[in-house]
Amino acid sequence: MISGHTHHLLAVAGIATLALSACSTESATESPATDASTAESSAATATTPTSLTVGLSYVPDIQFAPFYVAEDLGFYEEAGLDVTLRHHGAEEGIFTALEQGAEDVVVASGDEVLGQAAAGSDVVQIATLYATSPVALIAPEEAGITSAADLEGLTIGTPGEFGSTYLGLLTLLEEAGLGADDVTIQSIGYTQTTALLTEQVDAVMGFSNGDGVRIAAAGTPVTMLEPPSLVSVGVATTGEEIESEAEALTAFIEASVRGAQAAAEDPEGTVEIASGHISGMTADAREDALAVLEATIPLWSDGAETDLEVWQAMGEAMVGAGIIEAVPEGAVTNDLASGAGR
Repeated sequence: MISGHTHHLLAVAGIATLALSACSTESATESPATDASTAESSAATATTPTSLTVGLSYVPDIQFAPFYVAEDLGFYEEAGLDVTLRHHGAEEGIFTALEQGAEDVVVASGDEVLGQAAAGSDVVQIATLYATSPVALIAPEEAGITSAADLEGLTIGTPGEFGSTYLGLLTLLEEAGLGADDVTIQSIGYTQTTALLTEQVDAVMGFSNGDGVRIAAAGTPVTMLEPPSLVSVGVATTGEEIESEAEALTAFIEASVRGAQAAAEDPEGTVEIASGHISGMTADAREDALAVLEATIPLWSDGAETDLEVWQAMGEAMVGAGIIEAVPEGAVTNDLASGAGR
């Protein structure tokens, strides 16, 4: 259980504190006196955490479990950080607060970061939490759809002609030598489960760890096709922030990866932690959150580095789809994430 893990962390912290105290005592007897002002300055530096405001976008959700866990288990504090998790809602632009300096980092998908950078923003992806994107085409198993080539002539529901789900559909079609004109694309908003279960469409674009889980739970076995070349949810900041707070950003990435590890080790305890961030979780909502989390854990990366080849391929797909004019340089870096690992 995570509660036991917390006690273990406290015990380790206590041992470390005793060890440090012993070292301090030994140093005090063997070293000449240090200038008082220097000592006070060093102590202040060592104990003053770096403040970071983290934009989690939209509403509180189990998808943000690594950050909730890292916060509640004290991983950020141990890393010398004072982290504020901020959900800024769908009515606010994903990168607005980041670009205005109200947030230091924001959690966003790779295509969102790349699109913003292509529009001239200083935004940079510094970590990616998923090894595999959860974006998927979801169809009833009985439909017999086994590859993208089977989509010709079908009606496919998408939230709209935007975002990672729409890009995923276009890349799936391209993979099969098809185009948007070879299928009927129907905008259905975020009603994938209802639209598929009521047979409004033949298939939907959604997320394997959310829509796929819920449709299957409703009694309809599904087939899911994963689009190629998508970089999923990660952490973005600005070039200016990288220059001024590289050490703190690295610490944040490493602590967040620890949060993902702890969440993977105890999904039920993680749902309990998440309930403190997600108001009004009923028993059914907890059950749903656990199912989504258990489907999400296998998608997470062992570390936090972005696959640069997939990033470039995604950018080229976005160019081909007319979403951006060119793949911007400098919109992704692994310099801060290379040391993080689960």
